[in-house]
Amino acid sequence: MPAVPLRLGSSEREGLASHRRGNDAAPRGPVRDNVKRPCSLGFRPHESTPNRTVTLRLRDTLTRAVLPVEPLEAGRVRMYSCGPTVYRYAHVGNLRTFLLADLIRRALLYHGIDVRHVQNITDVGHMRADDTGREVDPMLMAAGLEGRSSREIAEAYEAAFHADTALLNLLPAQEYPRATEHIPDMLALIEQLIGLGHAYLTPEGNVYYAVATFPGYGALSGNSLDELRAGHRGEVEPDKHDPADFALWKAAGEGRELRWPSPWGEGFPGWHIECSAMALRHLGPRFDIHTGGEDNVFPHHEDEIAQSAPIVGGPPARLWVHGAHLLMSGRKMSKSAGNFQRITELVEAGVDPLAFRYLCLTARYARKLNLSDASLAGAAGGLASLRAELAGLGTAPANGPWTPPPAVRADDSPALADRAHAPAAPLSRRGSDLHERFAAAIDDDLDTPIALRIARETLRAQLPEDERRWLVLDMDFVLGLDLDRAIPSAAPAEPGSSAFREALPEGAAELLAARTAARAKHDWPAADRLRDELRALGVEVVDLPDGTSEARALA
Repeated sequence: MPAVPLRLGSSEREGLASHRRGNDAAPRGPVRDNVKRPCSLGFRPHESTPNRTVTLRLRDTLTRAVLPVEPLEAGRVRMYSCGPTVYRYAHVGNLRTFLLADLIRRALLYHGIDVRHVQNITDVGHMRADDTGREVDPMLMAAGLEGRSSREIAEAYEAAFHADTALLNLLPAQEYPRATEHIPDMLALIEQLIGLGHAYLTPEGNVYYAVATFPGYGALSGNSLDELRAGHRGEVEPDKHDPADFALWKAAGEGRELRWPSPWGEGFPGWHIECSAMALRHLGPRFDIHTGGEDNVFPHHEDEIAQSAPIVGGPPARLWVHGAHLLMSGRKMSKSAGNFQRITELVEAGVDPLAFRYLCLTARYARKLNLSDASLAGAAGGLASLRAELAGLGTAPANGPWTPPPAVRADDSPALADRAHAPAAPLSRRGSDLHERFAAAIDDDLDTPIALRIARETLRAQLPEDERRWLVLDMDFVLGLDLDRAIPSAAPAEPGSSAFREALPEGAAELLAARTAARAKHDWPAADRLRDELRALGVEVVDLPDGTSEARALA
């Protein structure tokens, strides 16, 4: 299949020329540095964009600083997120990383900034070492183990990924490009990198990126080439010029299922070239934010910068934002180690999936978070109390100055409509203070623990009930906890409807909150007892397949 060139505009050509001059002037080897700090890039990682700054600030891994989001295009942010490798189910550690992108998007939408979000699907090329140290493709391994084709494996686990993110109320990206659908774009980039002297073809038909040709290599991770070379203690491919070089294209072995024609013979792409190609194709040569987990910093995002920078004249993204690991029993959650848990497993155990989202909000995204029965039970209790306190404010007005702001959910259209963030009636001085403090917490590198605290403070503030309700639901636009579902509506929906929100009898909200907490702790006798108490009040509790419960009036 012929490669489709990615054409550059004049500004990108000028940037590339500047980058080439930087390469000519730079020493051939890395500068030895004992401190983990950004390396010399040969270009500026961030350029000022006057009059386009929004209030949100995020921690940028490349500069080790918390920086304002400065959209390249006024009023619009373009964001790329590394998505799942679809050979297994995503675990909740993966979902915490995906939640980071969701929070960034919600925070920008909250301030009226449009967001174009692209999240890739890796369905080929993510090679990893097996027990013998030999590189294998987990897609093909999974296909062999399950007796299905690699395409069937990818389709099944991609569908499961979308179902899992919906449980966590993550807004869907506008596009989910698949690696297998972008082979021509990858070939075009590889050909350009060979032409620029950054990549080389070996007699075996492999193409490698020559890291020594890129003086900024290591800027993102803080690694030096000397350290990386010293770290290659295992078997190194004999056709590499340097142990630190990485594959852009690999020749296909005998009988390999996933293979494509290329100018260098049949083969398959390396993992890192995929994201460079998909990001450039769908977001252009420069975009605003790139997200991922901290395990993506090296080698994946380091290599992505090395691939894209010679083509576009600098790092493709302005900000590189990474979430910390989710720990399980104090250890990093990992598919390969078998130390992981799915969100559906939590649901099957009676945990509300939004309790896991709540748990993630209790920690800053750049800090490690431990998952345990105790932490989940605490999060379930915290979410239940928020819902109960909100339900205790009574029926929401159907119209008028304090009509609740519309919620935004995972099942909404990806093209979200503009949303007003002010009630028809003016906020009180105390209400304005709470509103401003919440926005400031979110703008401060997504300080969700403080934001949650302010939401709880708002529920208990000495303010009219309608104002408190409006404020908390406005905050939930970012928090994404679906708190509006806890509010009884003025007109009951049809029996059995998921929108059924009839006003609860006195004391029922507290019993529902207690039962949710009991289910999160797997205290089934207490949950059954509380169900009986609710029934005595005229409320039937129905436990749904997704782990949530609904209260319905007895006929």
